[in-house]
Amino acid sequence: MKNNSKRFLLTYMFTIFLLGLSLSSYLIFRFRNISILGAVLFGILIFAADNFSVPLPKTGFVSVNFGISLASLILFGPSTAIIVTFVSSISLRDIFKKEPYYKHLFNTAQYLVSICCASWVFEIMFSRELNNAFTPKHIGIIFLVAIIFFFVNTFLTALVISISQNIKILNVWIFNFAWLLPFHFFLVVMAIAISFLYKAYGPFTLLLTLMPLVIAQYTYMLRTNERKALLNSIMHIVKIVEAKDVYTAGHSVRVAEYSEKIARKLKLNEYDIEILKNIANLHDIGKIQVDLSILNKTEKLTREDWSEIKKHPIVGFEIVKEITFLKDNADAILYHHERYDGSGYPFGIKDERIPLFAKIVSVADSYDAMTTDRPYRKALNIYEAIDELKRNIDKQFDGNVCSKMLEILSEELNAAQNRE
Repeated sequence: MKNNSKRFLLTYMFTIFLLGLSLSSYLIFRFRNISILGAVLFGILIFAADNFSVPLPKTGFVSVNFGISLASLILFGPSTAIIVTFVSSISLRDIFKKEPYYKHLFNTAQYLVSICCASWVFEIMFSRELNNAFTPKHIGIIFLVAIIFFFVNTFLTALVISISQNIKILNVWIFNFAWLLPFHFFLVVMAIAISFLYKAYGPFTLLLTLMPLVIAQYTYMLRTNERKALLNSIMHIVKIVEAKDVYTAGHSVRVAEYSEKIARKLKLNEYDIEILKNIANLHDIGKIQVDLSILNKTEKLTREDWSEIKKHPIVGFEIVKEITFLKDNADAILYHHERYDGSGYPFGIKDERIPLFAKIVSVADSYDAMTTDRPYRKALNIYEAIDELKRNIDKQFDGNVCSKMLEILSEELNAAQNRE
């Protein structure tokens, strides 16, 4: 990260920290009605929930914390809810991972800002004088403050990711948080149920009502771990494929990196970029079936050799289409050696019939191949490779996709010259 971006990021983090501290102090002083029993019971619950939270796709964690904070807000008011929420910031995970202190301060502060905004609106609109606090009007208020919390919480976090990774905030929000909204509403329903039973039958009902929250978080953790294990397996397969060909070690990773850069230039959303990176990592997986003697052949390849090599996109497609979250885009692997003018393989399709992901991988793959030593030739330098890309615009490569790659290479050259 550039120094200016890092300074801006730290300024933003400390601003949110001061805002969270100020709002929390003000609301606790203003409402004061702290329930010691509520703070202890719900504090223990939220501490446990936070330390079993599950990682999000980009960065951050998801847990059932909000359901516990919201229940304490409904039952005891803003002061107790803020104290309970603060307890969730005592994260053993961050201590063991030795996270930088400013990240810990920000995580605490953004959660406090979110619960303070929600609590303030809740206390203004919610009437605690009524015997029945669970009228349709009050349930509507609970859902309203839940939405306020969700958007404040996710916006503050998405902005940190946006600044630190130089990604558009809307892309970050959609990819990392939008899909959590149904889960968030489930937590609201559970918070209402916890509050209702607590009021009606006392604290022991927490043992019963918290079971669905624990099950929900555990289910999400299993799904996340399953996906993580699958992605790790994919990268192991890539390493096995590249181990067959010493000249292309690291090739797939570099192709994935350039594919991501091109996708960002094309303003694709974060979900598509994540899928594309996985596809790019696997674009040569079909070579696992190609004989090693052909891959490392130093003399000119025969027609039979080429015939074997040209099978690898089909083999790769057959493998990747069996991966659930990649199957809809597996044709990018099938077509990544097709050319814009129709002279590619395996089917000789052209221009708009070639999927966008295949066009992106094709340019990134070709550039890395040109700038890497191969058994039959030495690598081109970056200037020679740029000339080759320019010569093949609207021939081998889609003009729009190739122009984005040329922009990326121009930026890399300028950055390298500035460092000298």
